[in-house]
Amino acid sequence: MELGHHLKRAREFKRMSQHEVAELLGIDQKTLSNMESGKTQPSVIQLAKMGEIYGLDVLKLLSENGIHLSPLPPPEIYRKLKKNFNS
Repeated sequence: MELGHHLKRAREFKRMSQHEVAELLGIDQKTLSNMESGKTQPSVIQLAKMGEIYGLDVLKLLSENGIHLSPLPPPEIYRKLKKNFNS
């Protein structure tokens, strides 16, 4: 199941219209419709806002759709890389 379909199901579960959600996101209803149909993808900010509206774990949702975000490495890794790069 693709991301747009999950978002549509989450909206319907909350018993919200596309118009209501689009208004909360500050976008046109047609834009939301395109996201739900898979024609376009939401931005990271839009996806985060939809997660808040729908009560979704966005990282889990992305992972279920084949988009795996790894956590940032600890700061000491960056320092080590910078030191090695500058030598």
